[in-house]
Amino acid sequence: MWLLGGEIMRDVNQEPRLRKAAAEQLVRNAIHEDGGPLIHNGWEDEQRSFDSTCRKFHRFLSQSQR
Repeated sequence: MWLLGGEIMRDVNQEPRLRKAAAEQLVRNAIHEDGGPLIHNGWEDEQRSFDSTCRKFHRFLSQSQR
């Protein structure tokens, strides 16, 4: 989750228009059923673990919307 937050903050700093977006929308835009964003300076095994966490978080958010 810490890594996901870091990637979202990186995006917000690179795209000033995202600063006005709601935090929930930023999270939902960053994760999807296939995983999360690419990790900057990350290794393949770290990316797999990160994607697994993002997939689980995506499922959790999808179920809570129902």
